[in-house]
Amino acid sequence: MKRAIKNRTKGQGHHGMITNLVSPSDIGNAIKPFVFLDYIHGVPPQGAGFGWYPHSGIATFTYYIEGGNDLEESTGNKVSFRAGDIEYLQAGSGAWHKGVLLADQPTLGFQLWIALPPALETADAKSVYVTADQILSNDRFKVLLGQHEGLKSKIDPPNDMNYLDVNLGADEKWTYTPPKTHDLLWLVVYKGKLNGGLNVSQGELIVFEEGNQPIEFSTDHGASFLLGSAKRFDYELVLGRGAIHTSKANLEASQKKINKIYSHLVTRGTI
Repeated sequence: MKRAIKNRTKGQGHHGMITNLVSPSDIGNAIKPFVFLDYIHGVPPQGAGFGWYPHSGIATFTYYIEGGNDLEESTGNKVSFRAGDIEYLQAGSGAWHKGVLLADQPTLGFQLWIALPPALETADAKSVYVTADQILSNDRFKVLLGQHEGLKSKIDPPNDMNYLDVNLGADEKWTYTPPKTHDLLWLVVYKGKLNGGLNVSQGELIVFEEGNQPIEFSTDHGASFLLGSAKRFDYELVLGRGAIHTSKANLEASQKKINKIYSHLVTRGTI
């Protein structure tokens, strides 16, 4: 039995070369714990990026296929990560970060926000940096988060979930069989086009109806896409600035910590 497509979107641009595909107030509430996804594409000018910005209750997962980002976090992590690398910030009860895109070169990447369960949304922040050569892969996909077909990510996922980078050549087919516990499945194509009845073009995101049936993907001329699957996140989303929590009390507590971290960054002369 085939799984129907429940949602289809090309998102909306909100910062020039950034297209927002998923937000917690729309599709993100339907595919949580995947609650936010920005598609970054274009050639950034000098200084493009974002200034110091707070997060809590979520993990940010930044991944570039082309280009890269110089990043600094209140955890003390400071990296220059490049195409194929992963930067994972589990913001927990509060963290700040800033980033500058590499200027004057083609950039293609995604920033995903992942909702954290109560035990992690109130924990201290932590950062994990994974270089391209540390990501396990085969001739079809890379395991960015979770585990599939015997390959496991270097990052322990905060929920029961998978996040894969799939690459198919011309006239190739590939079937994804999700774990039995995974109710949710979505994908976004970043190169080429998927055929076989799906007809998903570059920059387009689709969400399948809930279930755990396998899905076959095919392409005529080649396609690359990110795929996410997970067990449904059974908590309500309480939203704040850069924050997503499971309760108002946890959100309020995190705001106090974020303010305290900000004061510390100012005292240090970081901001």
